Parts: sequence; structure tokens; C-alpha cells
Amino acid sequence: MKTKILIAGGGLAGLACARELNAAGKNYLLAEREKEIGGLCRSVKTKGFTFDYTGHFLHFNKPEMKAWVLSLMGDQLQTRQRHAVIYSEGGYSEYPYQENNAGLRDETVRENVLGYLEAALRRRFQGVDPAKAGDFAAWCLQNLGPGLSKNFMFPYNGKLWKFPLDKLTPRWMGRFVPAPKIAEVVRGAFLKEKSQAGYNATFLYPKIGGISSLPRALAEGLPNLWRGTALTSLDLSKRTASLSNGLQVQYDNLVSSLPLPILMKRAKGIPASLRRAAARLKATSIYNINFGVRGPQPMPYSWVYFPEKEYLFHRAGSVSACVPDMVPAGHFSLYVEFSYGPGQKPNPKALGRHALEKLKKLKWVGGEKDLAVRVDLNLPGAYVIYDENRESVAGDLLKFLARRGVESVGRYGRWEYGSMESALDQGRQAAMGLMR
Repeated sequence: MKTKILIAGGGLAGLACARELNAAGKNYLLAEREKEIGGLCRSVKTKGFTFDYTGHFLHFNKPEMKAWVLSLMGDQLQTRQRHAVIYSEGGYSEYPYQENNAGLRDETVRENVLGYLEAALRRRFQGVDPAKAGDFAAWCLQNLGPGLSKNFMFPYNGKLWKFPLDKLTPRWMGRFVPAPKIAEVVRGAFLKEKSQAGYNATFLYPKIGGISSLPRALAEGLPNLWRGTALTSLDLSKRTASLSNGLQVQYDNLVSSLPLPILMKRAKGIPASLRRAAARLKATSIYNINFGVRGPQPMPYSWVYFPEKEYLFHRAGSVSACVPDMVPAGHFSLYVEFSYGPGQKPNPKALGRHALEKLKKLKWVGGEKDLAVRVDLNLPGAYVIYDENRESVAGDLLKFLARRGVESVGRYGRWEYGSMESALDQGRQAAMGLMR
């Protein structure tokens, strides 16, 4: 069969592309491997609980993107307030750690604040420029100083990435890592107050249905969505794609949100050097354990960062703390996130046992008897690792594909640390580019 535009992947980028093409009356076909659309932007419902594939909270940098999503979802979306903290030294401090040290041990506060001031003086009088730091560890030391780096940035990010921080480039950070001013660091050393710092102090989230409501709104009324149909191979020179349902599709242009290494592996006509480079692209994976718990909400935190080694998980929290409708009356929800590196496999039984032990210690749950439900969600390749290989080859791979009529979009199509907004925007832009 033939189609003008083939879209591989029904995540946010693919759906946004299809929606723009359909609005313009253009011919397209979208093939999604799973029976449910949305990619990782999905929710699981069981026994009255709704659990997302980890935190998917909508925050916008572009007013036009916010307006477009609101035009699709209207009053389904509500503004929510973040309450994020860090758990260390036996207590909670407000997020971000960089500017909220009040309540920590005096020694830690001195180390963090004086180290930050020293780094600031080096930037001002010795010309140290963190923007030129060659790796993430160097960026932390030059921008935040040795104290904040040692006490939070290094242990937390080491636990999350499962990758040497001096091999991780700083290009992934963008607006995701707050860089405070001197006055904010000093004030936060003395005053313990809720912070609005960072890009996600408030966010939009559906009233009901979890984050799955977003891809469902995108897909509403769209024809030519083939669910349960994967792209199995691709001939770039002939511009043909083989699908898991046995059909072969001839296309003029392909928009793909498949993970870049997978797309390169399935495509014919890739030079050996590019194929090898694509095979070396790395990502950190997430194993997400969700609990539905009987009883009143025990704490107010939407998410909590855990830098200390005692806790194998890097982040935990409660979505019901900010979105109460995610749980049935008289219950609350908790989630715990463990990361694992390339080549590693999670042990669900051991991770669940550790999670429950530590949640009891934190007094978030009383014991296993309080659990109403447990839902485990595995997210292979959740966080793209920005190492030198990624920096040197990702652009070349995308250009190679573009010259052959393939637009690779989305967090995994571009192989980047991106947001839901960026995935939606890239899908829309791909469609608009094909209509010019």
C-alpha cells in the first residue's frame, strides 16, 4: 500500500504530527506498536487507583504550545502546585537543594554556602566559565562549588544516571538544573521556606484519567491510527517500510519517534560506521514501583529526592498529594523510582522489599498490611545519556536520515533529554515542514 506520510510511533510527537496533518487534510498513516497510544505518556488503572509511567507533569515554555494543548483539552487540565523536597541527614529540606540548606547540620550548611561563594568568586575574578565545562562534574564544581557537589549533586546524579559524571556532558541540563543567585543561597541557609525555583513549580495535569488523557485527546477523531502494528524494517533507498501485520508501505516521507538506535538497527542502507555509532548510544532505565495504600495522606510531598546511599532509589513521592483524584476515597498513592544502567536488569522482588522497608522507616506506610495494590512499571531507556559518543554522532545520524526523507522526532527519536512540550512541538513542526 502507499501513503504520502508514514508516522512510526504513537507517542506525543507522532500524535501531534498526525493531528496537524489531519487538520490540513493531508494523507498519512500512523503505526503504533502497542494497542494503547501514548508511548511512555500512559497511565495504568486498577482497583480505583491511577498510576502513570512515572511523573508526567505538563509545564510549558512556549505560550503557543500551551494554548494549543488547552484548545484540545480545555478544562480537563488543572493547575497543580509542586511540593518537592530533599531527604538527607534524617530530615527534609526544600527543593532545590542548592538554595535551601536551612535545617541541615551546621557543618553541611557551612560547607555548602562557603563552597558556593568560593565558586562565585572564581567565576567573577578568575574568569572561570561553567558554560565551557567539559563534563557535568566540572560544571557542578565550577557553578555550585565543592560542598553542594559533594553533598547532593554528585551522589544524587550518580545514583540516577548510573554513569560516571565526569563522562557525562552538561548539555542535557538546560532549564532542568536550577542555578541560584548568591542572595538566594545565603537566604536559604537561614530561612526554611517553600521555594518556587525551577521550571516546574506549577504544572498542568488532567482532572481525571491520569496523563493518558493527553494522548487520548490528541488522538480523538483521527483516522488511520493503526494500533498494535510495529515498524519491523525499513528500506531507506526504496522508501518502503515493513509492518508487523505483514503489510509493506510505500511512503514519500517518514516521521519516526522510535528510539534512534532502534530505528537505525531496523533500517537498511546504513553505513557501517553510522550503524556502529548508533549501537553505542546509551540510556539509563527506570524501574518504577507504585503502591496504593489504605489510610489518610501521610505527607504532602509530590516528589522527594534521595541522595544518600542508604536509599537505593533516587526519587520517591506521592502523586495523590497534589492530585487527590488519582486514588479512591480513604487511600493514597506512593511511587518509588530505581534506575539501572545499560546491560543491567532490575530485581523486582528485591527492589520491592527495599522500597517497603525504607517507606516504613520514613513513616510513609505502616507496613505491608496497609497496601491495597502494587503496580510495577519498567521504563527501558528512560533517560538518554549525554556522553561524548552521543554528542559526536546524534546530529550526524539525524542529518543522514533527513537526507533520505526521515524526520526523527521526540525525546527518543532525537535522542535527547526532552519534555512533553518539546515532543509535542517537534511533532507539530515536522508536520508543518512537510506541508510547506
